Amino acid sequence: MKAAADAWSLFKPGDRVALHGAGGEPRGALAALAEDPERGRGLAFVGIWLPGINDIDPSATAPESTAEVIFINPALREGWESGRVKLQPINYWHSEKWIAGAAKLDGAVMQVSPPRDGFVTAGIACDFDQALLRGAKTVVGEVNPAMPTPPSAPRIPVERFAMLTEAQTELPGYSAGALPEDLKAVAAQIAALIEPGDTVQVGVGKAASALMEALADHRGLGYHAGLIIEEFAPLLEAGVFSGRITTGTIIGSRDLYDRVAEDPRIAFRGVDFTHHPGVIGAIPRFVSVNSALSVDLFGQATQEWLGGRQISGQGGAGDFARAARASEGGRGVLALPATARRGTESRIRLRLEPDGLVTLPRVDADVVVTEFGVADLRWKDVDARAAALIEVAAPAFRDGLANEWDALRRTM
Repeated sequence: MKAAADAWSLFKPGDRVALHGAGGEPRGALAALAEDPERGRGLAFVGIWLPGINDIDPSATAPESTAEVIFINPALREGWESGRVKLQPINYWHSEKWIAGAAKLDGAVMQVSPPRDGFVTAGIACDFDQALLRGAKTVVGEVNPAMPTPPSAPRIPVERFAMLTEAQTELPGYSAGALPEDLKAVAAQIAALIEPGDTVQVGVGKAASALMEALADHRGLGYHAGLIIEEFAPLLEAGVFSGRITTGTIIGSRDLYDRVAEDPRIAFRGVDFTHHPGVIGAIPRFVSVNSALSVDLFGQATQEWLGGRQISGQGGAGDFARAARASEGGRGVLALPATARRGTESRIRLRLEPDGLVTLPRVDADVVVTEFGVADLRWKDVDARAAALIEVAAPAFRDGLANEWDALRRTM
């Protein structure tokens, strides 16, 4: 096997090169690029780099290079504002199609598990591995001895790679950190809505971690999501999830990878399966739970816009919310604390921020949950929706919201 730095020798200025994200981030190649930025001169980097997990911007390192992504994260902020970083406004299901074809990739670099019998796997990051292999002409596999080999991960023949390199690096990780009390209260409200036989989906972040902890006393659940997070392991061991378990990637600590990654009960599948509306819609009682930054009285939500700036992207929340509505007995849940800025600002608003972006339109809003209660918006007319949302706002803001709605309603 070659050194990690040798991966860059296969690419030339003008090439479009994808770097795998989530737990498959090729850290050896990125370290080599940091040591000698000329290795990436003129490349157009492409990636599904998850905020809080893959905080990278290789275009800030390599001269005369660019990056094209579906999320904006803090590491990409300067490049985004300067125009060096481009944003694809697409959801997760369509991003798989983008990587596999429309992105027109010349190359890709992905982290893989050590070869066994002539095969490797993408290990804990099977979300976009097959898309990268379909979409890129020249693929480099960065072999990491630390990468697990899940039994269900697709096996990739070593001959598929133009080069295998080796890098002994820590796998990418994620920790939600301390969970605030308001999110714990939100999670408790949501947990009360989940029953044996439901199949649950959560995202990543403090709200998702709080919900996992709140499900500790549940039993008989299934799990179908894009990722598995740290708090999943004790629930699996306790028997909370005894139904079908499907994920694209695992992201957390080394302890999580050791406890869960090679568990035969877990099926690793690509985004073309985990986020496919037909697949999800066929799962009975599918419960999608995702967080929002704010929700307006029409039921519109944003997960990517704050303070007049793009701070994230569409992600997979819309995929799951829409598919949950097609599931027999399914429902989509939006979770958020009722206030921001230490209680001085309501996250339940008359309208989303001026000139802000709608991540989830009102037609995809089923249930909105704050620490103050549950607003079930299904089959409610616009006035009833507004009333339900005002009821789960913080008490200090309810009268003001009601007055604002009355004034707006007279002009509609």
